[in-house]
Amino acid sequence: MKPILKWVGGKTQLLTEINKRKPKKFKNYFEPFVGGGAVFLNQAIKNTTISDLNKELINMYQTIKRTPIKLINQLDEFIIKYNENPEGFYLQLRNLDRDPNFIKNNSKVFRAARTIFLNKTCFNGIYRVNSQGFFNVPWNKKETAPSVYDKKNIKEISKYLKTVKIKNTSYENILKYIQKGDFIYIDPPYDKIKNDTFIEYNKNEFGKKEQIKLSEFAREINKKQAYFMISNHNTEFINEIYSDFKIEVVYAKRSVNSKGSGRGEIEELLITNY
Repeated sequence: MKPILKWVGGKTQLLTEINKRKPKKFKNYFEPFVGGGAVFLNQAIKNTTISDLNKELINMYQTIKRTPIKLINQLDEFIIKYNENPEGFYLQLRNLDRDPNFIKNNSKVFRAARTIFLNKTCFNGIYRVNSQGFFNVPWNKKETAPSVYDKKNIKEISKYLKTVKIKNTSYENILKYIQKGDFIYIDPPYDKIKNDTFIEYNKNEFGKKEQIKLSEFAREINKKQAYFMISNHNTEFINEIYSDFKIEVVYAKRSVNSKGSGRGEIEELLITNY
């Protein structure tokens, strides 16, 4: 199975490094910043819980789980409309979330298809919202709809997700479910390397205070005698707040960024307590 969405900080490039470092044995698996889902889809582990604060992202996973065929049919409708008026349809679809009744007035299937379709037709596959929570990425200027979905992949993911717990919640709320011997992979918005580093996953910026709070969450996991692995940028700040744990440098290629300077090979950290 492969990710449905192109996602900032997606872990497809690092799967080999992550997989060879995960614990050999563990009970339940948690991924509280699921994003594009490259890690959990690659591992297809039983007893998995995925979660994220992004309501539209979680709605997409829930829709794939429950009604994959309806989702595919809705995407096919979008493709037809896009090919009739590419830019106009893209902007119409993008701007729907400006309506305060957006969630109330649109079905879960429609919203899930919108999330996928915008990801495939926006500039460089960026997920970005403004301070009001509105998706604001420009059109990619492609006059015909690109490959929007893989039918076989959606069906495979749907089958797997029927065994997965999906939650729309913050990472802190997962702590109560974690037990001794569980494994938690944490892939938060990254610490900034420089001012143009892209971390705009949602309207709430994940700054230094949030990074410190996350490190405290990791220590709570450690107290429970569960395993964690955390990804982040190789910055002095991150090295400092996790200095009492094992820190390894790995290299990842990045292609999703609003600026070309943010693409290419960069150093990342994998932080573990085992």
